[in-house]
Amino acid sequence: MFRNKNGGIKKAVEKIEGTSFRDTPLDFFILLARYKFAARLLEKQHRVIDAGGGSGLGAVFLSKFCKQVIAVDYDAELVAHNQKEFSEIKNLEFKTLNLLKVPKNFPRFDALVSMDVVEHFPIKDSSKIVKNYVNLIKPGGFAVIGTPSAYSQSFASQRRLDSHFHEFEPDEFKSFLSKYFKNVFLFSMTDEVVSLTFPKMAWYLMALCIK
Repeated sequence: MFRNKNGGIKKAVEKIEGTSFRDTPLDFFILLARYKFAARLLEKQHRVIDAGGGSGLGAVFLSKFCKQVIAVDYDAELVAHNQKEFSEIKNLEFKTLNLLKVPKNFPRFDALVSMDVVEHFPIKDSSKIVKNYVNLIKPGGFAVIGTPSAYSQSFASQRRLDSHFHEFEPDEFKSFLSKYFKNVFLFSMTDEVVSLTFPKMAWYLMALCIK
């Protein structure tokens, strides 16, 4: 379990989305729990895009539950690092992509996963991104989109406050996504617990969106 086929000690996972396991292990597992929620909705034949994949660990998680994952991010240097770091995972690819300007010939997917992306843009731009999300999904496909709840802002770190242009309240988030998707099912999430109740008390919002 802890050593590779040559007897060497396996490299341990250390970082995801700027959170270090060594520094804040609770935050680390909370972030991976969001991808666990999405992974449970996937099927083995699905081709999936992880939009705004960051460090790539969420995409690694998803790759164990589906046929293929394409993880895209705007940061070309980060994408190149991920390509090298996870090159042994055959059903996982990393590509550079501006989510505001997705080429018309970009592939379409059975499912899209996007965690902690839309809040980093003004509403006008996040609207463009979500429209592009819809276009990236095949007919009958779905998206899982996660974002921090505006109701938890009073407990937010300074880094979060400085980097988030707009955070959504629960009803606002569902209404926003419903402009672009046929059906939207809103879940709330606090730590690793996903719920359908009391969204105003949740730290995080998760939406299952059907095209």
